[in-house]
Amino acid sequence: MAGEYEKAITIEKAIHQIVNRRYLLPAIQRKFTWSSSQICVLFDSIMRGYPINTFMFWEVREPEVKKSFRFYQFLERYCERFEENNPDFDTKGHGDFFAVIDGQQRLTSLYIGLKGTYAYKLPRKWWPRTKDDSILPPRKLYLNLAAPLDEESNEEMMSHEFKFLTDAQFNEDTGKAEKIWFQVGEILDFDAAETDDDVLDIVMDYLQGIGQESNKYARKALTRLYFAIRRDSTIHFYNETNQSIDHVLDIFIRTNHGGTPLAFSDLLMSIAVANWKKDARQQIDDLVDQVRFGSDMEFSINRDFVLKTALMLSDADVRFKVKNFTGDQVAKIEQEWDDIKTCILEVFRLIRSFGLNDAALRAKNAAIPIAYYLFHKGRDKTNGKQGLYADINNRARHEEERKRIRQWLHMSLLKGVFGGQGDALLTNLRKIIRPGVSSSAGFPLDEIVTDYRGTAKDLTFDDDFIDRLLKTQKDDSSCFSILALLFPDLDFTQSLDIDHLHPAASFRKKRLDTHVGFNNPGGRSFYENPENWNGIANLHLLNSSKNKSKQDEPLEQWLARQNGTKAEDLLIPTGTNLTFVAFEAFVEARAAFLKQKLGSLVGAVNSVAAQG
Repeated sequence: MAGEYEKAITIEKAIHQIVNRRYLLPAIQRKFTWSSSQICVLFDSIMRGYPINTFMFWEVREPEVKKSFRFYQFLERYCERFEENNPDFDTKGHGDFFAVIDGQQRLTSLYIGLKGTYAYKLPRKWWPRTKDDSILPPRKLYLNLAAPLDEESNEEMMSHEFKFLTDAQFNEDTGKAEKIWFQVGEILDFDAAETDDDVLDIVMDYLQGIGQESNKYARKALTRLYFAIRRDSTIHFYNETNQSIDHVLDIFIRTNHGGTPLAFSDLLMSIAVANWKKDARQQIDDLVDQVRFGSDMEFSINRDFVLKTALMLSDADVRFKVKNFTGDQVAKIEQEWDDIKTCILEVFRLIRSFGLNDAALRAKNAAIPIAYYLFHKGRDKTNGKQGLYADINNRARHEEERKRIRQWLHMSLLKGVFGGQGDALLTNLRKIIRPGVSSSAGFPLDEIVTDYRGTAKDLTFDDDFIDRLLKTQKDDSSCFSILALLFPDLDFTQSLDIDHLHPAASFRKKRLDTHVGFNNPGGRSFYENPENWNGIANLHLLNSSKNKSKQDEPLEQWLARQNGTKAEDLLIPTGTNLTFVAFEAFVEARAAFLKQKLGSLVGAVNSVAAQG
């Protein structure tokens, strides 16, 4: 490495460098990830004189580096979910500066603690759709000067009580003898001191002003804080001077293998950004936020997903390798970015219209093969015609196509095919799907099942697997997928609830006590077993408004007043006794019927696979 260890500096000097934009963050850095409690522990460690490890800086001098590589400011006002991204900083024409290669989390924590705020959601509040200070109030870091902490009484074994407080919390504690809060950042406003005696004089002047001059702990704590921030040379750092971006990227990968894991997409982002005319990170983060917070989506995806999907759709190697983000490949992605972005949005709208939510879509990568098919199906770059993704959410026009995609998605989720070896699976699925995008046939469900039959990714359902599915409980994340396969003709664009046919309330102990003939422990145990009353055999999908009106009404009575709805529509065999006393026979009959139904639904696919 072309660099050396420099003379250590104070935390105050480091904060001054951040304020003056002499310390910046390269695009390869990840988001700030530390919790408020981690920041408090860091400040406690500094107060106790513990080392906080060496930092690594990259001294950026070359105008070409400043021009072609993106850098960001430190985050000052963190807000969970809504303000987690570092502001961009244009370094073209900027003087020489230091890019932080190792130590971003620690420096950001120090900066927020001394100069900024940290906002997180109040308990028992719903997440807002936009930043709301009443739900995520900004908090400043304070030190309690009243008394030290008992190390044995707190999980972090802290000696000093550091805490992020809202203005309301601070005001509420004002006047309490056990809570003498000092805003930590105010230590930077104290007069400069040339000697240790000067420090003590400055501290005592402050304590006299708040009536705490006789408080020994307050004197010791505030004096120690002054030394820790303004006098002690705590920041030890290695300064890298080589101006090669490739060289620095290699250092970054080697030095950031510990601590909070880095997503490799954050490293690749630096290459993408350098070759992308617009701000790639902002474009990708905006897309991630749209999918996360859009009321017609609300799926938790990340940069990794977006980059991998972009590689998949552009027919590139989907592995996260630096060689797959060359200038030419990034240029291809950027050229098609608007279509890629729209495709991803429409795919998640499609999946949401299937009735799946974020929890039910356990494997987000299952959306990528769907995106590939819809992106290329019907697309013609010569005349600007978009792929099927642009119209797939027109249910009336594409109902059969949607059905096949929905069936493949639910089968894949239930079989767990996206666990492990994801890149190889995506690559092979693309190979299977690619011929179908230029044919008149629909989504190649049969071909996928045929290709994977007899492998670890087999989509077929045998008797044992179906039996296990039928034991699935209502709260299981796979429950909706099972019911969606059983009721493929429902309007999944409506809000659908998973509902008990025989109401769950009927199986409570008090209710069971009122039924005649339930004194027999053997017979009663069947009713008490959740595998029976809370399993698939007693569940169906019901429109939310109908479910509200149904409430705890007995099945037989409720069905009798449903105009046009028959027992068979609920997959209850004809002639089944619907009374509560016949529940055991009801479960046995419906479970057998559902097993046959599941077998027939996947049977059409499985039979094609068997012929293959």
